[in-house]
Amino acid sequence: MSQTIPTTRPRVVPPGAGTVTAAVAPGLPTIEVKLAAADGAGLSLVEYRVPPRFSPPPHLHRHTREGAVVYVLAGELHHWFADGDAVAGPGTVVHLPPGAWFRWANERDEPARMLCVFAPAGFEQFFLDVVAAAGAAGGDLRSVIGPLRDRYGDEDHPGR
Repeated sequence: MSQTIPTTRPRVVPPGAGTVTAAVAPGLPTIEVKLAAADGAGLSLVEYRVPPRFSPPPHLHRHTREGAVVYVLAGELHHWFADGDAVAGPGTVVHLPPGAWFRWANERDEPARMLCVFAPAGFEQFFLDVVAAAGAAGGDLRSVIGPLRDRYGDEDHPGR
């Protein structure tokens, strides 16, 4: 887990100037960490470019240490919760408080983009670790995500 360092220095992050994950396999998202814990903002900001028909492992899970806010920039993302679901298009915000059960997917034939804010910061490293591990596993996201979820306090729903 990263440590937040207080700062009074402004920072500008142009497009593509954050920490960008390499394309490890066709069909996996490209992720750019715009702000990380070390930047001292107290939150992290992550942009996802989600390929058509991409879904993380299709079961509910929750973040136990931080909340998240998802802002859909382009395309459509389907979100499922413990008590329902919603399809989020451009301009839609999905708020995921700590402990909220959810999952998401791009069920469309077009790509989607979303911006995610995590507070407190630190969870952004999960995505960088997942992409690196998936690259080492030949692009197999599902084989590496479980052990990393444990490390970052991301829990699978016991019944779904």
